[in-house]
Amino acid sequence: MSTESSLDDRFTKVAETDEIDQGDGIAVDVNGIEVAVFNVSGEFYAISNVCAHQCAPLDKAGEQKINADDTWTDTRGGVNEDACTVSCPWHLWEWDLETGEHEASGKHIGTFDVEVAGGDVYVGI
Repeated sequence: MSTESSLDDRFTKVAETDEIDQGDGIAVDVNGIEVAVFNVSGEFYAISNVCAHQCAPLDKAGEQKINADDTWTDTRGGVNEDACTVSCPWHLWEWDLETGEHEASGKHIGTFDVEVAGGDVYVGI
């Protein structure tokens, strides 16, 4: 993440910084691409919002269960701020927010540049 204002035409404003709670994420559409933007200890990361395992929406990580009523917790997945990862809410696949890698499988999903300027969050595609 950069805090300098060096924005060019590839960047699109997606939110204000105070709209994304720490440890949480939102889904946005940037030029037709579904992106999840996460706030990790005040740093912002953008990654594909579609888990490569079974296409779950990563922005729903940490919310109330969205798949099975008989799972063992009230919520599924979430952001691990220490590891800078997000776990899928369906099957808990953990994605690195900096690289887009799922270490156990070696699969990758897209990551995108993020800049913060004037309290606004921008994603570059």
